[in-house]
Amino acid sequence: MGLFFEKRESTKPFIIIRILLMIVIVFIFVIGIVNDFDFFFMRLLFMLLGVSSILDGIERYLKRENKWRYYFDFGMGLLWFVSSFIFWK
Repeated sequence: MGLFFEKRESTKPFIIIRILLMIVIVFIFVIGIVNDFDFFFMRLLFMLLGVSSILDGIERYLKRENKWRYYFDFGMGLLWFVSSFIFWK
């Protein structure tokens, strides 16, 4: 199991922010399903996923983990933001 899931310690503020962010993402995903995945909901969903990845990168940076780990998280966040601009009307 350790191959796919990493065990890491998070601070309480990051846990709370991540849980709230995931609740909002699931809520927007459900609204998107109801509205046949309108471009607005897809753009908002991708932006929130980008914020989540950047939040992971900030947490890894503050914990002084390997550089490539938080660079990867920042890169994924940037990729989510770029993909959200693809859905811009």
